[in-house]
Amino acid sequence: MSQVREPEFDHTVGWVLRLGAFGCFFIMLAGLIVGLFVSGYLSWKIERAGVLLMLATPVVRVLVACILFFREKDWRYGWISLGVLVILLLGTLFGIGEH
Repeated sequence: MSQVREPEFDHTVGWVLRLGAFGCFFIMLAGLIVGLFVSGYLSWKIERAGVLLMLATPVVRVLVACILFFREKDWRYGWISLGVLVILLLGTLFGIGEH
């Protein structure tokens, strides 16, 4: 395990988070604009896609971090990231935590 993290690691994770945040914003803005000019469910579906992207962004961030940790041969944090990813996916699949 290296004590100094590669700068590329932080840049890649930051890029994923920025892409998700800006993508979500622009998709939801497009849904809002469509809703002003078109009646029906089209704007609702576009805004829903933006919300789904917002929910998927942290999961993709954990996946990217897991891949980068394993590529750096940082096994401890790679396995921890993989465990967090499995917990997130199981929670999404089975609705763990909902009443």
